[in-house]
Amino acid sequence: MMPKDRNALMHDIQVYGFALVEVNLYLDTHPGDQAAIACYNKYNRLLEEAYLAYESQYGPLTIHGGTDNDCWSWVKGPWPWEYSANTSR
Repeated sequence: MMPKDRNALMHDIQVYGFALVEVNLYLDTHPGDQAAIACYNKYNRLLEEAYLAYESQYGPLTIHGGTDNDCWSWVKGPWPWEYSANTSR
């Protein structure tokens, strides 16, 4: 399987993050719903995998993903919100 490009991975991260927020809101009022808990766990796992895939290919997305043993890689560009990070070349 080919690795996903930057835009596809960013899209996945946004979709999974949105799903987690929505399921979290539902669980606030339905804390015993086992299907919703399973859904939350599924999207949480998918989000973690998408973050790892993105950061391994394109660098850190958050400050938590910005450490190397010998260099502070957070400041290496382009940053996720910069135009050049979100356009195909």
